[in-house]
Amino acid sequence: MSQHERTRSDSAADTDAPAREHQQQPPPDQRRGSRFDIGAWLLSTAVQTIVVLVGLAVVLFALGQATGVDLLGAVGGALLTHTGQWLAVAFIALLVLGMALRAMRYTRPRW
Repeated sequence: MSQHERTRSDSAADTDAPAREHQQQPPPDQRRGSRFDIGAWLLSTAVQTIVVLVGLAVVLFALGQATGVDLLGAVGGALLTHTGQWLAVAFIALLVLGMALRAMRYTRPRW
């Protein structure tokens, strides 16, 4: 292949490059972050929170069974105290903060 043929084939490939890029890009209304489905996000967050809470209860139960100590009952008793209730409120606040941070990850910046 001569130098002239290589240059001609390279220039032909360069003219096709913008057309290929345009075909590979998703439509503007389907780009990531352009739409925010609140229902899917809320359901995903709720399911993840439930899985974490159930997993924590199972781990506490299993550790209690392994050590012979009622850890699940101890945590339940601690949550019945005034300080335990405030700790539960703080935990819920952390969950809400985490949900807000997840929501910010799904939306694109407006600046």
